Amino acid sequence: RAKTGIGSFDLPTEAQWEYLCRAGTASYYSDGVSTSSSDTNILNRLGWWSGNSGGVIHAVGGKEANAWGLYDTHGNVWEWCLDWYTSSLAGGPDPAGAVSGSVRMKRSGSWYDPVSDCRSASRGYGTPSARSSHAGFRLVRTLP
Repeated sequence: RAKTGIGSFDLPTEAQWEYLCRAGTASYYSDGVSTSSSDTNILNRLGWWSGNSGGVIHAVGGKEANAWGLYDTHGNVWEWCLDWYTSSLAGGPDPAGAVSGSVRMKRSGSWYDPVSDCRSASRGYGTPSARSSHAGFRLVRTLP
């Protein structure tokens, strides 16, 4: 917010990101029925990963949206989160992540990663100044 001057937009927290990815589901992917990484046929419908991406990033919207109409919540690019790295999140409905650190959390997996990195609960991290073709972001907006 400080860098853009746009007060109502920000990166999602890790908890917000997982909530938007799952879209009311509790399954391995956001489809509501998958149970493990062996459900690659489901991931092929939902996202780009190392097994179907052809080794490149893809335009948003090339796969099925989740139940809330959000695209690319599995694979394509890791998405930066507002939270700093912590080894695990506390429990509860909206757990807070670390408020300081040297690396930030990322979620989603990417076109470069295996199926296990593209599940709804997958967590990654990286240095905010790092640049790569398998990292991006999704903005969230605070409603009045």
